[in-house]
Amino acid sequence: MTSDALAESKSEQIAADIRDAIRDGQLQRGVLYSSRELGERFGASRTPVREALLKLADLGLVKIERNRGARVLGPDGRGIVELCSLRVLLEPPACRSAAAVMTSRDDEALAAEFQIMEDRADGGPEYFAADERLHDLILRASGNLRLAKFVAELRQTLTLDGRHSVPRYQPVETALKDHWAIIEALRKRDGVAAERAMRKHIVRSGDLLVAHSSEDNRGLVAEWRRWVEVTVPEGDQITF
Repeated sequence: MTSDALAESKSEQIAADIRDAIRDGQLQRGVLYSSRELGERFGASRTPVREALLKLADLGLVKIERNRGARVLGPDGRGIVELCSLRVLLEPPACRSAAAVMTSRDDEALAAEFQIMEDRADGGPEYFAADERLHDLILRASGNLRLAKFVAELRQTLTLDGRHSVPRYQPVETALKDHWAIIEALRKRDGVAAERAMRKHIVRSGDLLVAHSSEDNRGLVAEWRRWVEVTVPEGDQITF
């Protein structure tokens, strides 16, 4: 591995460590942390720490304050709209692309993750872990590994504070039906149907997460729906 690749890997690991520390409450929302302090905490020099903070700033988890450090933010209502919008822009077309190149081995892997979701249909950690792996399998099957990695980061950021639409806002059974529709379309290698099924699933979840993102969310809901509309091909529509 080259020195550049090693540095990139180090900054990615630190970014993941910082994200986990925020999730676990070890790093507090609203608190300013210096690069030196974080470097001492995670055993790294300032350079990879700064690179990690830039990655997290792009995801809306921290705000960089020049010559001072980074303030922990975490996703707010607007951040949730942005994260959900990115998912609906990226995942449906990637799902369509995956349908064209998937193999029987991919079908088996998806079926295995879905079985775990069915067996652990309590909205607990094992359910969500299988959910994440299922989506990751589809994105990786598309061949765009950068996209798969980016969407995985979006999902981790979106659920940083335990913010899931299941089972808080919708039954697990509804989410399972959505995922099965995606799997069935992919199994038939029907890219158009797979794209529609993925979009329907993400929009359903996004509607619920945005609607419950803040007390006064009318503007956020309107912005989210605007993004949804631009992702729907002309003549198509989303039905529930």
